[in-house]
Amino acid sequence: MKLHHQLSRAYWLRIRAKRYPLYARRLGSDPTILEQLDLAMDLLWPFARRVFLLHRVDELPYGVIAIAVDVDVATVERCVADALYSVRMVRREFE
Repeated sequence: MKLHHQLSRAYWLRIRAKRYPLYARRLGSDPTILEQLDLAMDLLWPFARRVFLLHRVDELPYGVIAIAVDVDVATVERCVADALYSVRMVRREFE
């Protein structure tokens, strides 16, 4: 993982922890699944959001994404893992 990606990821993970309660309160007590997914995507660092959308929406494999965004496959895996963790964290809040 490139140094600037490591720093960006660490910064966004810290910000996400601070912002999450504020964003969750804005949704109310019974948000729709789409609103929950929007929140999960808002809490991701921009690079991870881009990688996750390339993987899930465009259905590209990790290797192709890694070449497209000029990172290694391990970085792509971390980005997808961060996105899935974000979705899981939000879904658990509203279960």
